[in-house]
Amino acid sequence: MAWRIANVAMLVVLAIAAFLLVPQHEPWFDEVQAWFLARDASVWDILWKYARYEGSPSLWHLLLAIPAKAGAPAMTLNYISAALAIIGGALLLFRSPFPPLLRILLPATYFFFYQYGIVARNYALLMPLLWLVAVVYPGRFTHPWRYVVMLIIVTQVSLHAAWMGGSLMLCFLWDAWHRMKWSVSRLWPLTLAFAIDTALIVAQLWPPADFSGPDWKKVDHARITTALNEVLLGTVLPWPALSVLVLLCAGCFFYTRGVLLSYLLSVGGLLAVFILRFYSVWHGGMLFALLILHTWLALVSPVRRPIGRMADRWWPMLATGALTGVALVQVYWSTMAWWHDWKFPYSGSREAAQYLREHGIDKQRIHIFKFATCAVLLGLDHNPFANVAPYMPGSFWVWTKQIFAGQNPKALVVGDPDWILVGAQLRPAADVIPPPLPGYTLDHVFSGRFIWKDGFYQTDTYYLYRRVAK
Repeated sequence: MAWRIANVAMLVVLAIAAFLLVPQHEPWFDEVQAWFLARDASVWDILWKYARYEGSPSLWHLLLAIPAKAGAPAMTLNYISAALAIIGGALLLFRSPFPPLLRILLPATYFFFYQYGIVARNYALLMPLLWLVAVVYPGRFTHPWRYVVMLIIVTQVSLHAAWMGGSLMLCFLWDAWHRMKWSVSRLWPLTLAFAIDTALIVAQLWPPADFSGPDWKKVDHARITTALNEVLLGTVLPWPALSVLVLLCAGCFFYTRGVLLSYLLSVGGLLAVFILRFYSVWHGGMLFALLILHTWLALVSPVRRPIGRMADRWWPMLATGALTGVALVQVYWSTMAWWHDWKFPYSGSREAAQYLREHGIDKQRIHIFKFATCAVLLGLDHNPFANVAPYMPGSFWVWTKQIFAGQNPKALVVGDPDWILVGAQLRPAADVIPPPLPGYTLDHVFSGRFIWKDGFYQTDTYYLYRRVAK
């Protein structure tokens, strides 16, 4: 009874903390891009025209389209994300099989509360959906359609989530055929449904000829070790050696419960994408979520496999004990992130928009440099960025080669714009003296810094240049 009261109290504290912080948080480009797309594009275009430029299925955009098209204020974006974090927290608190202390800590950890809750992106959808997958997992063989439909919904969150859902689906089919001895006739309708979902995602996201995206990376030792440290080990604990021990302990537990293949397949596929193509440090939260998901699945699995002479009861104790230590560290990260977001601007975009409005600059000709600068549009009632507005059907950025062609210093000054607004996302997270622009003088600096764990990751600062009279 005492733990149940503690669970309720934790959920109330998280809800209060989230909804107090949302008005203080300054959304950056990644957040507002989805809101603009949901608001300014038709549902058909979201699904079949612009999704292929975003590189992601459209479940998040369709959810946002409801309030965005109804004229809700832009802050609704972060309230929705925070609400999803609270829903995910409720599932962890009241439906998960974790030991009481770990259960009460997990909803307050850094990724589940702050990075995938306060910061509003499609990952906010992933957390409650993964926990719902875990809820229906024990009954996947008695109610297979319930499980497969949940996996299909997960695949609609992002390409990363599509890989997660596919990995879980492959392992489900293998277990159903190999362990449960299901016939092919029983398996093929489920397989067909998931295959159709996969084919629709491929058709929806097939890159157009004018798409401009990240290049394939040169894979070398430095690239691999950096990625592993930043998105795998660094998202568990700040000490790599201890992170390795936690993962080894969890891996042994997963083996004894028959879920190791699913974990390795889902994590391995994401790591390959991160190493070969692109990642940001916050993508590592998905790997942390997979660690927690598979711990949940292992705790409810009936499979038992021995490892040496060690008694079976020790493996769940070791794994959940190690994760309790991890959760304590991450609650500290989450607390510090909350405080830093309350005290410091996450992005300079809100201040920049206010300055442009108050001085009538948004009524003059402005050129921008860097796509992230479009976050400023959240605080304006129109798009005054003359060098990119012709390529933007509304306020959202379209990832085409044409729009990027004008993103260079020479093209930036063509037409002698009255103002130039330059976005800077630089590491380390300290503002620098911006380079001079011939014919322009620096008018104002709008500072912001991305919050990362208990510190700052990079700047999100905007430099406003004014044309000098000749």
